Amino acid sequence: MTIWWLSKKVEGFCLKVLIKYISKLSVWPFLIGLGGFVIFVSVEILYQLSDIIVRHRVGIAKLLLLIYYYLPYFVSMGIPVGILLSIFWIVSQLSNDREMMAFQVHGISLKSLLLPFLIISLFLSGITYYLSDYLVPAYNTKVEDVLSKYVYRRPQTFIAENILTKLGENQYFYVKKYDEKNETLWDVVLFRYGKEESIITAKKVVKEKGKWYLYDGKYYTVDKDGFLKIDARFSKMELDIEKDLENYLRLGKSPREMKGSEIRSKIIFFKKVGIDTAPLIVELYSRYANALGPLIIVLVGIPLSLLFNFKSKSWGVIFTFILVVLYQGSSAWLCAMGKERLISPNLAPWIPDIVFSISGLLLFILLDTTSAYRIREILSKFFIFLVIILPVTLGFSTEVTITADHVMKYRDKVVFSGNVEVHYKDSVT
Repeated sequence: MTIWWLSKKVEGFCLKVLIKYISKLSVWPFLIGLGGFVIFVSVEILYQLSDIIVRHRVGIAKLLLLIYYYLPYFVSMGIPVGILLSIFWIVSQLSNDREMMAFQVHGISLKSLLLPFLIISLFLSGITYYLSDYLVPAYNTKVEDVLSKYVYRRPQTFIAENILTKLGENQYFYVKKYDEKNETLWDVVLFRYGKEESIITAKKVVKEKGKWYLYDGKYYTVDKDGFLKIDARFSKMELDIEKDLENYLRLGKSPREMKGSEIRSKIIFFKKVGIDTAPLIVELYSRYANALGPLIIVLVGIPLSLLFNFKSKSWGVIFTFILVVLYQGSSAWLCAMGKERLISPNLAPWIPDIVFSISGLLLFILLDTTSAYRIREILSKFFIFLVIILPVTLGFSTEVTITADHVMKYRDKVVFSGNVEVHYKDSVT
């Protein structure tokens, strides 16, 4: 009994040392991965806006301000990149330095590497949730302001679409689509509450001679006991609100600019007035799902790193890129499908987390079995396809420019003649 107790105590001490050691080793590669991701997406944003930036002569100070407001969002998306790179980096370093063997000699299973990274990932998940639900919404509003004022140079007089806006004390207004040119709002809902609750729906609202008129709508009134008092239809009715409609609607927030508590209250209200809640549900649940991203990445990254046992850190970088693209790319597509109700909006944000976590747990269970070798062969072929075959295939779609004095087009071919030049990438033939 004494020997068993001492062995357990030694094993517990070794695990504590391992957790501290791995945590210390992970700091540098984590910062490299996170920093690299932030730089990459910052450059990508500026590249996408390059034409408009040059056209409107946007200064460096304003561009830096834009990137600064984007930082909380970039960091929240880059945390899984940092943790995944640190996993591959550390496992590669431990393998090259023969420290893996030293762990096993001291009775520490290689699967124990999961524990330090799980602790780190739980801490990072908390940071991700805080960023996504508190900082990012506030900074997204500032991003829109900078884009409107300095990049697009458009006046902030637009009416926000697909957003529930408060009009005065007891009124809410919803617009699905706004045609600014023709001053027409489509699929409108006006909700008033007090002693009695009334809901007005209209197919369209048009501004005529300084006033707004509703067309093809319904009018409901419910008393405090929940009984329907009025159920009427109308072809045209003047919109009677306390103040100017446009000034209110300009202040509307998009779901990306709302905190979680705001989104939850909007979902309850939207359901009450019969407005589609799918975009709000997807936005809310995607924040929860993204917060679990570091944990999910650890569950997948540790088994894969132990399965392949890369000696080179460059392979770790490649695998990090592939896994992050698969994880975050699939999440973006599925969330878009959820917003359109092609799949359940309640399920869409969770599908990548579910698939990746189940895959990671299965790989972790099968690590020390003979099936691990077969799985490694299958995954190796799959990653070879992604790393080599796919870029080569995409390479053949590169633009080719041909100049010639004469061009003759036949039914199944085109003939170039006279001073023919073929421009392919940087070569000319």
